[in-house]
Amino acid sequence: MKLFFSLFFLGIFSASFAEQMSFKKDTVQALVVSTNESDLSKKIHQLNGEEIISLIDSLLTLDIIPASFVKSLSDYAENKRLKEDVFISLSGFYDTSIYPSQSMYNSWDTYTLYPRANLMMQEGESKELILQDTVNFCNFYNPYKGLITSNFGWRDGRAHNGIDIDLQVWDPVVAAFDGMVRIARNHNGYGRVVIIRHYNGLETLYAHLHRFKVKSGDIVEAGQVIGLGGSSGRSTGSHLHFEVRYRGKPLNPKSLINFNKNVLISDSIRLIRTKWSYVVVPTGIDYHTVIRGESLFKIARKYGTTILKLCTMNGIKRNRPLRVGQKIMIDS
Repeated sequence: MKLFFSLFFLGIFSASFAEQMSFKKDTVQALVVSTNESDLSKKIHQLNGEEIISLIDSLLTLDIIPASFVKSLSDYAENKRLKEDVFISLSGFYDTSIYPSQSMYNSWDTYTLYPRANLMMQEGESKELILQDTVNFCNFYNPYKGLITSNFGWRDGRAHNGIDIDLQVWDPVVAAFDGMVRIARNHNGYGRVVIIRHYNGLETLYAHLHRFKVKSGDIVEAGQVIGLGGSSGRSTGSHLHFEVRYRGKPLNPKSLINFNKNVLISDSIRLIRTKWSYVVVPTGIDYHTVIRGESLFKIARKYGTTILKLCTMNGIKRNRPLRVGQKIMIDS
């Protein structure tokens, strides 16, 4: 992934220079077979921009590329990227900071769990966020495939801002999306907790871990192990408490993720600003608008599904009254 990122950064304009300058195959071969890695790195740094671009383009003529050459070229690209202070995320978002989504937060706090950020939008306004970008190899992984034991919402008179997933101590927990670790520390309530900020502005939280596998500032990819499951903090048993937040406001993870199938409901979502938070609407999904006198039973029968499935998809309880105008997701 890092090599792809580096080559993408340096090779953006390779097509335009391909005809102006090209290394001959024997010249490229002579360079890449260098046995001294420090000399190889020095030679690469001595090349100008056009020569680097042409060199990358010429790599396609080789049958084998030595690992030392790949490392030197990748290191050059990374140093060049940092020097130019340009951050191009794998999910297609652009920012002028080394920290993901810095323009949305204007802060990078490695201690405070929830950033105190303005909601940015006016009530009723909406914003689209891309969750998965297969073109740029930005994917999604379920943090842990297990039984959900507690849903998002009110629990025992208190807000439960995430979902609880049953696991055993030492089970690996992985990052849901690409991003950078903002927090990896002990907390009185959450225990050992990791918070990752992603390139689209979302943050995900993983709590009650037994061990850390990352630290603040680490860049992680979706599916990478960030900790081992446990029961640290205020916990009555081993489980993963998983949250999704945007600018500090909690979102129902089930509005983004189909935990039965371990996939995203949609590759993108639309956040609609409410008075205090946001409503999550997956794009490209069919919804039913509740009218007066309707019940979950009637809606389920109308669309050939079950009440249980509707409740699971929408994160609602079967005995909770429906509101006129309420949107019910009917397709996953």
